[in-house]
Amino acid sequence: MMKTKIFIILAISLSLVITAAWVISPQSNDVSSPQSNDVSSPQSNDAISQNFEFNELFDVDLLIESELKDNLFKIDNPGLVYDRYLVKSDYDLWAQDIILDDPIVRYQFAEQVKLDKTLSGPENPNTIVIYPTFTSAAYSEPGFYTFFRDDCDESCITDLSFANPELKYTSSGMTTQLLRVLGYNFISDVDVDKNPELLKNYDTLILLHNEYVTKKMFDAISTHPNIIFLFPNALYAEIEVNHDAQTMTLIRGHNYPQPEIKNGFDYTIEEQFHKYEYDADCLDWTFIQFENGYALNCYPDAIIWDNPAIVGTLKFLTLVD
Repeated sequence: MMKTKIFIILAISLSLVITAAWVISPQSNDVSSPQSNDVSSPQSNDAISQNFEFNELFDVDLLIESELKDNLFKIDNPGLVYDRYLVKSDYDLWAQDIILDDPIVRYQFAEQVKLDKTLSGPENPNTIVIYPTFTSAAYSEPGFYTFFRDDCDESCITDLSFANPELKYTSSGMTTQLLRVLGYNFISDVDVDKNPELLKNYDTLILLHNEYVTKKMFDAISTHPNIIFLFPNALYAEIEVNHDAQTMTLIRGHNYPQPEIKNGFDYTIEEQFHKYEYDADCLDWTFIQFENGYALNCYPDAIIWDNPAIVGTLKFLTLVD
């Protein structure tokens, strides 16, 4: 197992980012963003399809618009920085103090917030984020985890549809929204599997919770010279994909087909950081350096809107030597 070292921020510019906060500007009613990407007021639009066709490169804006168009019911927030919205059915449960099970939540910066442009990124514009379409499908019900709980036979890990990705906690939903508002560009793991050579066009890759990937994806991503694991547990299990049918099947990993199998690719880098998947508080977060990239030592989706230092650090890690 290769040696790792804790990434220590020494540059003055980075130390400023660590202490940064979203800038509050009471006179401002807009959210500053380097790209036109308005997710602050999605309109209900029945014409938007929930069934995505992946014939062209992934459209993250379409996903965000489609997924959040009915999230119109505002819930209380602990601070002034952002607002959160639920769909009506989830809002009704929340109003009764019923705990929600991985709901889809729309986040947007509050009207009085004007973003500090130094947090908009990435610093290297030739950076791409890979949205975890396959992992989103794996966590659907019935799906892979129905099988893992012994509530279903192997039919739940065979020919599972990935046609309807969702912006949930298990698929980095809150992080996807934030990074897009900050100006990060996206492709999906579907794009990468169809054309692994695509990744050679980018200096830096940012992985989200890309837990389930094909062998082609794994080879293309793991050998890239600059990877940032923003989530632990990426590149964990091997799947096989039928793009015509938009289905996927679990092949190896996550204690399958034998219980002793953990990482489906025997990927030692992921194995070093796998334990951090269970740290969702990120109280002692840091990026740990390995031979061709960095890995965050916690699962940040629930707290990333409250911690601008994480994305501030991410911004500068996109730079390459």
